Amino acid sequence: MARSNSRGIHPSLEGLEPRLALSASPPANVIGVNLGTVASPHQVSRTSVAVAGRNITPHKRATLFGLFVEPEGDSSLKPRIVAASADQGRKLPLKQGRVARSGANPTSVAFTKTNQSGDLTTSVAGAAGTTGLYWSQTTLVGDVNGDGEVNFADLQAFAPTYMSSAGGSKYVASADFNQNGVINLYDAKALLHNLAPLTRNIPLSVSMHLAPADQAHYAATTTSGASTLHKVVTIIGRTTPGSLIIEDNHTSRLPGGTQTYSFTGPAHATDANGFFSIQTTNEEGLNNNDFLILDPFGHQLIRAFPIFWIPFAAGRV
Repeated sequence: MARSNSRGIHPSLEGLEPRLALSASPPANVIGVNLGTVASPHQVSRTSVAVAGRNITPHKRATLFGLFVEPEGDSSLKPRIVAASADQGRKLPLKQGRVARSGANPTSVAFTKTNQSGDLTTSVAGAAGTTGLYWSQTTLVGDVNGDGEVNFADLQAFAPTYMSSAGGSKYVASADFNQNGVINLYDAKALLHNLAPLTRNIPLSVSMHLAPADQAHYAATTTSGASTLHKVVTIIGRTTPGSLIIEDNHTSRLPGGTQTYSFTGPAHATDANGFFSIQTTNEEGLNNNDFLILDPFGHQLIRAFPIFWIPFAAGRV
C-alpha cells in the first residue's frame, strides 16, 4: 500500500488508479503512487512507498528504482526531486534524469538504488519557490510484466519492444524505464542491471554459426562468418544465459575507416540455456552482420558475423 507523510494526505493506491486512467494507465512496473504537497516555498515534502522483499533482485549489489513526480492538475509546482532515503532516513544514491519544465514535460525523473526492503522515500521541493500538489510514482526498473520481480520472463517480454515508440503496436510502457516515449539501449541496460542472473558471473563470450540447412557445403569464399546458397538464413548462437543480442542495421564508417554502430535492433533474448536464433535476409555478395551482446553482469561485446551469399552456385550442389 502506498503511503504519504506529507501534510496529512494519505490516499491509497487503489484510489489513485481511476485518476491516472484519465490520461494513461499506470505502467505495470509501478509499485506505489502518492499524492503530496509542497505547502510553502523551500519546503521539502516527502512521500513513501513500501518496497517488498521480492522487489529486491537476489545476487545483485542493489536494485534500481525509478522516481517520477509531476504537478497535480492546475498546480503551479515545478517539482524537483532532491533526495531518496530508506528506513530510518538512510540516504540512498540519487541519479537525476529529466527535470520538470512548464508545458509539455512537467515530470521530474530520478533513479535510486537499494538492497533492502522497507520504506522508500522520495523528497520533493519546488523549483524557484513554487508550491502545490504533486503526484509521486515509484517504479521497479525491469519489471516488464508487473509481477513485482525482475527475472527471465521480463527479459523475454522486453526483447520484442526494443526501439518501439509510444503509440506503436509493440510499445509497452513498463519497458520504457525512463518514460521518455521510446524503448532503446538505455532501457535494455537498465533491465539487465536489475535482472536476476541465471548463472554465476562468467566472462562474456558468444559462438555463432548458420543453421545446418543454410550452410554451403563446398569450397566457397572464406569469411569469418559463413557462406550460404540461401537468401533467407538462420543464425544460431549461444552466450551467457539471460543476455540480450541486439542487431545493428545501420553500421557505417567514418573517414579513416573507423566503424560506427547504432544497434537499432531487433533485439533477441537467449533462452534459459543461453541459446538464440536470428533470421536474416541476405543480398548477393558479402553481408555484414554486427551484434551487441549484453549480459546481466554489465559485460558487453560486439560480434561480427559476415555471410557470403552466392545464389549463382545454387545449382552446383
